[in-house]
Amino acid sequence: MKHTKHLDLLGFFPYSKYPKPTDNQVKALEAVEAANGKAILEIPTGSGKTAVGYTYLRSCLEDAREITNGPVFYIVPNKTLIDEVKQQHPDVKVAYGRREHQCLHYVDSGKNIPCSSLLPCPHRVDQETGETKEDGVDPCPYYQNKYELKQGGIGCVTMAFYLYTMLFSKEFELPEGLVIDEAHQLARTVRNCLSYEISDWHLGKAIQLLNEFVPEQAAILGNFLKTMIRIIKSRPSRQSSLLEAEELEQLVAIIGKLNHRAIKEGVNQAIKSGLIDVLQDSEVLEKLDILVYDAGRYLHSFEYSLETSKRYALNYTYAYWREELVGKERKQYVLVIKSYYVAGLIKRILSPNTLAMSATIGDPQVLGFETGIEGKFSTFPSDFPAKNARIYMPTDTPNLAAKSRSRQDVTKTLRRVAKACRRFNHNGIRCMMVVASNAQRDKFVELCKEEFVNTITYGNGTPAREAVARFKDGEGNVLVGTTANLGEGVDLPKGLAPVIFYFVPGWPNPKDPTTVFEERRFGSSRWRLWIWRVMIAIRQVRGRNLRSRKDRGVTFFISQQFRNLVYPALPDWDKDSYRGEMKFDDAVEDALELLK
Repeated sequence: MKHTKHLDLLGFFPYSKYPKPTDNQVKALEAVEAANGKAILEIPTGSGKTAVGYTYLRSCLEDAREITNGPVFYIVPNKTLIDEVKQQHPDVKVAYGRREHQCLHYVDSGKNIPCSSLLPCPHRVDQETGETKEDGVDPCPYYQNKYELKQGGIGCVTMAFYLYTMLFSKEFELPEGLVIDEAHQLARTVRNCLSYEISDWHLGKAIQLLNEFVPEQAAILGNFLKTMIRIIKSRPSRQSSLLEAEELEQLVAIIGKLNHRAIKEGVNQAIKSGLIDVLQDSEVLEKLDILVYDAGRYLHSFEYSLETSKRYALNYTYAYWREELVGKERKQYVLVIKSYYVAGLIKRILSPNTLAMSATIGDPQVLGFETGIEGKFSTFPSDFPAKNARIYMPTDTPNLAAKSRSRQDVTKTLRRVAKACRRFNHNGIRCMMVVASNAQRDKFVELCKEEFVNTITYGNGTPAREAVARFKDGEGNVLVGTTANLGEGVDLPKGLAPVIFYFVPGWPNPKDPTTVFEERRFGSSRWRLWIWRVMIAIRQVRGRNLRSRKDRGVTFFISQQFRNLVYPALPDWDKDSYRGEMKFDDAVEDALELLK
């Protein structure tokens, strides 16, 4: 795509919604022009990057009409961001993954049966004609949304949806325009999408159901299950560990014999004959659905976990087992296949005109290694007033690294933070506490009770999303959670949580299989990658309560592990907010004064 003038791109700006573009939006569009359609933009929160992406796609769509009637895509990590894009730009078409929709064929049963490709369903929409399989029924929303996307326009979907439809089902041609929002999350999202968990319980049920119709395939799965259990039982209980090459080779030799088409036919026969009760066996059906479509990917994932003379291992496989069941958990022996090197796959589904955006790009070379995204990198200043924020790195808190702390440092420091929360709460100021582990979360909640601080967190049947929603509705004075659940995607503007405590940086657990794999794969070079991830997390956590120019907020970085990381991680426009020479109690007083 080539634009002869910058004014060409500005002509697609949504003036009906915004009186005029901001300075950053104008500069961002200029940067896209200069990059000739391949740009990486680091745009601060509140600068209107969604409008930049929307403008770019409207321009791409104009060019696309000369070539194809297909859509252009705006992709985001999760459904919440899809809803935000749709709210800002109602003409955008949206689509969610299959598992996000209830099967209309079973809606009267009172059970939420996810949409399945294996079930015969009259509501399914023909992707060529737009007609349902049977006349007079409501169209399946999953297939209906996909059909509408194929008619053209701007489509907003999750990264996972885009990955599957472009790479595996190949239902769409490569679009003439692609915007990737929150691009720093792309590699992690794709890795999660391409990770598979195989348990003995689900595999056993699949074998039982398939044995009557495709006994030869059931026998292959049975052999795989026996080998899998034998390999896993050789490991200590409850400890995840990587599989070695000879173990992977045994599994590859067996699973390579599977015929996924024969399995699909057997499943369909079992459904028609009533052997599979859709209402009673919905969980097993879901696993069979995955098995049917992912059997080939299992094989490739196992194979790519093996290092060869021509390449390093691109994936890794680990396993764990339990001596007894935990609660209602039915899985005892679990095999997990994790995709790692996804940059090559991502490159295959990037448009020639790709715009990657995030408020936290950091090092674009690391982003390129992780995602395969290439383009001219531009970063933009924020018009957020530094006087409205503070970033505290207290001088008198301990180093909470396992090798540096004393026995009581963690508990004492958690209690100190709990007391600070109580002080803020008494002044009508609510807080958020971000920790590294569930053990730290539980301990902090316990100490807050002793200090008469009203917390809210997730667990015991309460999902993290629900806990956040309840906090936003006014429940609790301190929201508590791990970096994984609260570090990104939780927006707390307008004084919802003006104070954030970030307890310790999220360095990799040395016993985690991912850590072991990266140590083997990259050696000392792994530190550049790990530091990039920690710095991205620092900037993400710091930005949870500062979403517009009118917000006021502070962030306390507690462990001295942060000392050499926070200031370098900050963009230039944010460095004036940094306070690294104050004691903890003095920082609390300073924050109270700022937030009056």
